[in-house]
Amino acid sequence: MAPSKDKISSLPNSLLSTIVSLIPFKEAVRTSVLSKCWIDIFKSTSSIEFDELSFVKECQTYRTKQAQRKVFLEFVMLWIANHTETFVGNFSLRLSMPGKAKKIVRKCISFATKHGVKELELNFCDPKLDCYFTTNYINHEALFELPAHVYGHTGLETLKLFSCSFVEAQLLHFHALKEISLGWMEVKLTTIKTLLSNCEALDSLSLKRCWNSDEFDLGEENLRLRKLVVDRCMFRSNSIYFIVNAPNLRYFYYSGLNNNFLVMDIRSNVMEEEVLEFCVEYIGHALFLYKLVEDISGVRALVVSNYFLQVVPTGGCLLRMPRSLNVRSLIMKTSLDQYELLGITFLLNRCDELEHLTIELSHPGNYLVYELPANFNPESFWTDHAKVYTCMVYTLREVEIKEFKGSMNEIRMLTYFITIGRILRKMTIYLSKDDVVDRNGRYGKNKEFECATGQ
Repeated sequence: MAPSKDKISSLPNSLLSTIVSLIPFKEAVRTSVLSKCWIDIFKSTSSIEFDELSFVKECQTYRTKQAQRKVFLEFVMLWIANHTETFVGNFSLRLSMPGKAKKIVRKCISFATKHGVKELELNFCDPKLDCYFTTNYINHEALFELPAHVYGHTGLETLKLFSCSFVEAQLLHFHALKEISLGWMEVKLTTIKTLLSNCEALDSLSLKRCWNSDEFDLGEENLRLRKLVVDRCMFRSNSIYFIVNAPNLRYFYYSGLNNNFLVMDIRSNVMEEEVLEFCVEYIGHALFLYKLVEDISGVRALVVSNYFLQVVPTGGCLLRMPRSLNVRSLIMKTSLDQYELLGITFLLNRCDELEHLTIELSHPGNYLVYELPANFNPESFWTDHAKVYTCMVYTLREVEIKEFKGSMNEIRMLTYFITIGRILRKMTIYLSKDDVVDRNGRYGKNKEFECATGQ
């Protein structure tokens, strides 16, 4: 039998360079071991991503980490020196403690702009501070300042700056800017308004771990935004408004403390997906959340967290108001605690057209304690309290369950959907890589579950 030919390797280098540019940078580098003709192909990729975390492992000693960091920086400089293409479409650099490698960072940024970069990401935040809902990042000064020569590169379409300060007035030169992400630094509302009013092509704004002293009130502006992300930002402690007027907004993500505002007003005519994640702070916000549910009734895809499921049932008679949501795809993050179960059925009862449901099982956290109904029994909930909702009969065709461990609560829920789902066509269970429940109800490692981990 004749040896099989490698048809991909026989393609012209120009075409191979295009192919390599379409895959993640880490995978592009790995292609260098395929054969001799691939050794230099990855150097021509137009999509470059230097990530310190790919070299520096968290579970190492300080001395080992420093050695790994040195290897990473040497790799970056060597790669830049040997890059063979004249154009760079996407350039990303993630590096902690940039002050200790200023010359290398500046060379990287200069390399990107000289090669006509379209998408630039500079991430200098400390990965240790990136834990859920912590406020330790507040008032941390940005660790690096955007070099002056970047402002002259007006062809940028995407700019992502994390712990990298900038001159507000200079950003106005980026007339081609379509997407901007800012994080780990102070961003005033005036800065946001300036960007939105002067960068006419801007349709995506993302704020992560930012802080300022202003209320988030963009109600007067008629924004062109199609995507808005506000991830664990801190506004003025007594702020009462979170208002956005964006008629074309299709995707909205909010994660953070819900006691920062009393009014959330998202004005959009074509919202398609909304993600809501709130931190547990105070009880008594059911009215606020219910009003929010009414405002987003036209959303087709919705993601809610544990907190949402805990608070919604505390609304009393408000929850009996007939209100149907237009949600087709629903993701619920839950630990199936007794204080979340009623929130789950609240949503199932109002998503009459639900087609795809995802249950992301999470570890138990801090719970709001409220008085459960007198006849409420968590162990028999799925048989006594959960009903045959409209979506279970007419529309729900697919259910996904993630991080499944095999606990009794999870099995009861699984049985409910299989039994009640009249037109259910597909159920996908992703087994947890963590501890699972054995046949005696005890938690521990189970080789059988580990082997089956995956889809």
